Amino acid sequence: MEQQFFQSCGMPLNNENRGTHADGSRSEDYCMYCYKNGVFTQDFTMGQMIEFCLQFLD
Repeated sequence: MEQQFFQSCGMPLNNENRGTHADGSRSEDYCMYCYKNGVFTQDFTMGQMIEFCLQFLD
Protein backbone atom coordinates (compact mmCIF):
# COMPACT_ATOMS: atom_id res chain seq x y z
CA MET A 1 0.00 0.00 0.00
CA GLU A 2 1.29 3.44 -0.94
CA GLN A 3 2.00 5.88 1.92
CA GLN A 4 -0.44 8.81 1.98
CA PHE A 5 0.15 12.27 3.45
CA PHE A 6 -2.03 15.02 4.89
CA GLN A 7 -2.86 17.91 2.55
CA SER A 8 -1.62 20.89 4.50
CA CYS A 9 1.58 19.83 6.26
CA GLY A 10 2.62 16.63 4.50
CA MET A 11 2.67 14.51 7.67
CA PRO A 12 2.22 10.79 6.99
CA LEU A 13 -1.48 9.95 7.29
CA ASN A 14 -2.66 7.41 9.86
CA ASN A 15 -5.76 6.91 12.02
CA GLU A 16 -4.09 8.15 15.20
CA ASN A 17 -3.14 11.62 13.93
CA ARG A 18 -6.22 12.68 11.98
CA GLY A 19 -7.76 16.08 12.68
CA THR A 20 -11.39 16.44 13.69
CA HIS A 21 -14.41 18.17 12.17
CA ALA A 22 -16.78 20.27 14.30
CA ASP A 23 -19.00 17.22 14.81
CA GLY A 24 -16.05 15.18 16.15
CA SER A 25 -15.66 13.00 13.06
CA ARG A 26 -12.16 12.40 11.72
CA SER A 27 -10.78 14.34 8.78
CA GLU A 28 -9.53 12.46 5.74
CA ASP A 29 -7.37 15.40 4.64
CA TYR A 30 -5.83 17.14 7.66
CA CYS A 31 -3.84 16.12 10.74
CA MET A 32 -4.64 16.94 14.37
CA TYR A 33 -1.88 19.55 14.43
CA CYS A 34 -3.37 21.53 11.53
CA TYR A 35 -7.12 20.98 11.93
CA LYS A 36 -9.05 20.59 15.18
CA ASN A 37 -12.79 20.81 15.93
CA GLY A 38 -13.52 22.01 12.40
CA VAL A 39 -11.05 24.89 12.27
CA PHE A 40 -7.44 25.26 11.20
CA THR A 41 -5.05 25.70 14.12
CA GLN A 42 -2.84 28.23 12.28
CA ASP A 43 -3.62 31.18 10.04
CA PHE A 44 -0.92 30.57 7.42
CA THR A 45 -0.58 31.42 3.77
CA MET A 46 0.72 28.59 1.59
CA GLY A 47 4.21 30.14 1.63
CA GLN A 48 4.19 30.45 5.41
CA MET A 49 3.06 26.83 5.76
CA ILE A 50 5.91 25.68 3.54
CA GLU A 51 8.43 27.64 5.60
CA PHE A 52 6.97 26.27 8.83
CA CYS A 53 7.09 22.66 7.64
CA LEU A 54 10.65 22.92 6.30
CA GLN A 55 12.00 23.03 9.84
CA PHE A 56 10.87 19.42 10.39
CA LEU A 57 12.75 17.97 7.42
CA ASP A 58 16.03 16.16 7.95
